[in-house]
Amino acid sequence: MVVSAGVLLIAGGLCACAPLFKRLSQSLGRALSVIGFLVGIVVLIVAVDYALGFNFLSGAISDALAATSSPYLKYFLPAMILLGILLISRPIRNVRWASLLSLALGLLIAYILRTFFPSLFTSSTVLVIVFLIATLAIYALLRFVEDIFEFIGSVLAFPPIAIAIGLVNIYFGILFFSI
Repeated sequence: MVVSAGVLLIAGGLCACAPLFKRLSQSLGRALSVIGFLVGIVVLIVAVDYALGFNFLSGAISDALAATSSPYLKYFLPAMILLGILLISRPIRNVRWASLLSLALGLLIAYILRTFFPSLFTSSTVLVIVFLIATLAIYALLRFVEDIFEFIGSVLAFPPIAIAIGLVNIYFGILFFSI
């Protein structure tokens, strides 16, 4: 299966330019954010596929890069990765997933220990202590990751930066079509 990188870059670039369209219509800006989230997932999947050399989804990208005479087209991958991170981080930047995930993993760890080692964990007090320690440790780690992701997302979502990333990706999309 070959995914057209040009179409993805242009669609993602338009969605990244949502701050421009938000001034025209609030609902259009929201719709572009939702569509951009889905396009961002696909963009990141294709970028990872190309970067790791799997060529499951991006077989035509290698052929297009080999046939190109544009010296700038080799820089599309970092721009594509930034676009994917921007589009994914915009709608989920304010979701506090670290607390939910750490609670679920803490419960799972307590359940697994109780199931596989019933002779060691006979007291519910010990299981509660294990649950609290596991949950707090996982929460501290995930909260750190969440803070880094929120920082990167807020920097990339700054309207001038988002518009610049969008325009650069639209340019790379047009370059792919001109090959």
